[in-house]
Amino acid sequence: MLAAIKSGLKRVDFYYVLIFIYVLWLFSLKNRQTGGMDDFDVFFHSGERLLNGENIYGPPHYYNLKYFYSVLFAGIMGSIQALGINTVKWIWFVINTALFVRVFILLRIHVFKTEKSSVLIFFFLLLLFGKIVLVNYTFNQISVLILWTMFEAYHLLKKEHWVWAILILCLGINIKIMPIVLAPYIIVMGKKPFQIIGLGLSALLFFLYIPALFIGFETNQFLIGEWLKTLNPVSDIHVMQTYEYGFTDLSSMVTKFLSAEPVYLEPQVNIADLSKPSLFLITNAIRAALLGSVVYLAFKAKHAVYGVDKGFVIAAGFMALIPLCFPHQREYSFMFSMPMFAVLMLMLAKLKSVSHYILFMVFIALTGNLVWVDFAGQTAVYVFKIYRLITMGMLAIFLMYIYLAAKLSSQNLPIKN
Repeated sequence: MLAAIKSGLKRVDFYYVLIFIYVLWLFSLKNRQTGGMDDFDVFFHSGERLLNGENIYGPPHYYNLKYFYSVLFAGIMGSIQALGINTVKWIWFVINTALFVRVFILLRIHVFKTEKSSVLIFFFLLLLFGKIVLVNYTFNQISVLILWTMFEAYHLLKKEHWVWAILILCLGINIKIMPIVLAPYIIVMGKKPFQIIGLGLSALLFFLYIPALFIGFETNQFLIGEWLKTLNPVSDIHVMQTYEYGFTDLSSMVTKFLSAEPVYLEPQVNIADLSKPSLFLITNAIRAALLGSVVYLAFKAKHAVYGVDKGFVIAAGFMALIPLCFPHQREYSFMFSMPMFAVLMLMLAKLKSVSHYILFMVFIALTGNLVWVDFAGQTAVYVFKIYRLITMGMLAIFLMYIYLAAKLSSQNLPIKN
């Protein structure tokens, strides 16, 4: 009997057991929602405003929260108004959870594979991202959907299903511009660059102008113009991010410490008071340096890293740029760093370097990923946000990843269990 049980346990893939347990936890997060307002209310309200013929990007904003997504996404929200906000939130939860499970499966395919250590690494990955996942789910954010579009596009392209890959990636770009960071690499990685560019541009135009069939060309054109104003990364509102509290991107960190301009609902801790032009130069110089580091990795990478294809190693680096370099980012945006963390943690497990372990844990402590409201209190969590410790820690982890990935992908490392 005992031998039969042991034999049965050997056949169980505990990776998928962890996924099942995690999904149960996600349902518990749904129960934690109080029924009050969250970010999805802003999305849903944009659909109502679109139906009323309003400028969805202009005032009056819903509880002073701006809508930053596409006209198409607002149109989708408008088409389901009759279902009611509570029903749509449940549908949104189910879709997000299904896509999240798909992300986990893709991580298994591209990163963890059949490694004996994969279950343990995956467990710690889930643990480190628990708070980020909690924030995404309790605020009903869109990060899981956008992460899936990038991940699935990469997977489909590797399978040479490049048409579907480009369509899914372009849908993600239309909804929330962020997946565009992956577009240049997808073009380079694909075996049909001219066809990919042609289909990509056509798909982007299709998603951009399909709402005109329902709201009219002139209205759609006007809203596209208003939307583009909100996306300009070098505009004053994205260089001097002071109009809302809790931003965690590089621009907000630079503003916080190098400008005397008060951030809404946050204490001042600046060490300098630079002009807007100076802030502009510093912010965009850092953005360019981080982008350049991933481009460097793309040129440096020659081989797979412990079985992880060099293409995925590079793509994960591009995805991780999003929460750092794009303006108007909050803690939930670090969801896009999950692929990078998966590869980094695999590299650390294989290297077995005590110094690297210690450095990684110091950076994790700095991010506050393990500091939850439930046991540390709201004040402790607030400190990591207002002092941009999250940003500093995630930036350090990103640089650590680039260093190790560039070093290891230049070697021909075997897969070891």
